[in-house]
Amino acid sequence: MKIIKIDKKEKEIIFIPETIEDLWVIKSIVEPKDIIKGTSYRRQRIEATSETYRKTIYISIIIEKIEYNSQFNALRFTGKIIEGSPPEFAPLGEYHTLEIELNEKYILKKQNLFQYQIELLQNTSKQQHKIKIIAIDDEQATIYELTNIGITEITKIYSGKSGKRYKSENKQNEYFEKLYNLISKEKEIIIAGPGYTKNKLEEHIKSKINTIKIICVPIQNISKSAISELFTKKEIQSFFEKSIEFKENELLNKFKEELGKNTGKAIYGLQEIEKTIETGAIESLLISENLWKENIDKIQEIIKKGEKTNTKIHIVDKDRDNNKTLNAFGGIIGILRYKI
Repeated sequence: MKIIKIDKKEKEIIFIPETIEDLWVIKSIVEPKDIIKGTSYRRQRIEATSETYRKTIYISIIIEKIEYNSQFNALRFTGKIIEGSPPEFAPLGEYHTLEIELNEKYILKKQNLFQYQIELLQNTSKQQHKIKIIAIDDEQATIYELTNIGITEITKIYSGKSGKRYKSENKQNEYFEKLYNLISKEKEIIIAGPGYTKNKLEEHIKSKINTIKIICVPIQNISKSAISELFTKKEIQSFFEKSIEFKENELLNKFKEELGKNTGKAIYGLQEIEKTIETGAIESLLISENLWKENIDKIQEIIKKGEKTNTKIHIVDKDRDNNKTLNAFGGIIGILRYKI
């Protein structure tokens, strides 16, 4: 993401999204009643022929509805027009949907601009680190892509294994060759899984090319939830240290540890957090996106108070596995600096 300007006093951000990950970041910092400005289009009809055409307009809307689709990499904001040019094509007060497009400039004017949102934008503006992960066993392999914002499933490949044995050695070679063709241009990859299939794949790749850095690590199974097991592997933690999902996972594990040991430094639930945030004792907060949207006024007040005492804030995306765990604790957890 190219950040042209962040004005904390005016609560204004000027940005150019450059990757699909940038769309997720913008979605994560936008709230209803914020104002978004940018180039859009309105379809107009030619009365004589009934044909339609797209007219380019510059528009400002007060956001009422946020639509984000990770599958189709689409981000749209719907709301009433408060400014438009040319005015005849963008009447004030009409509803319009502005779709955010890559490599276009937008201005976001926020009701509230929090420090955690600024940090999220600044981290995204830095170079994105991406790495492919192959989670493999003898029946199937799933290729994931790790970026700073999380882990995305790319594709699945099936081995064609029948029964307990392959019908031929060629079947396994075909399986490995399909995977090799998908990652042959990568500079580094992680191969993870149970058993020895991962090691055989590593040998297959090295026999064909020696320019790919490969790290081979054991995990219990190849489901997406098991990928979080990789976060605990010291030999590859350097790949994850900038990942938002990794940081969330670390905080959740620390919370569970403090809770299990009954140290008094783990708290959860909206009422408990509201009461404790006043003391300045909360070091870190993890907040479910669902809770944030359902109780936006209360959550914003908690964030405002927390940032005054340097509480680290993390909003957990509703589609992450960590969000399910978080919801089991009322959608919000806190880790204290000291027992109170």
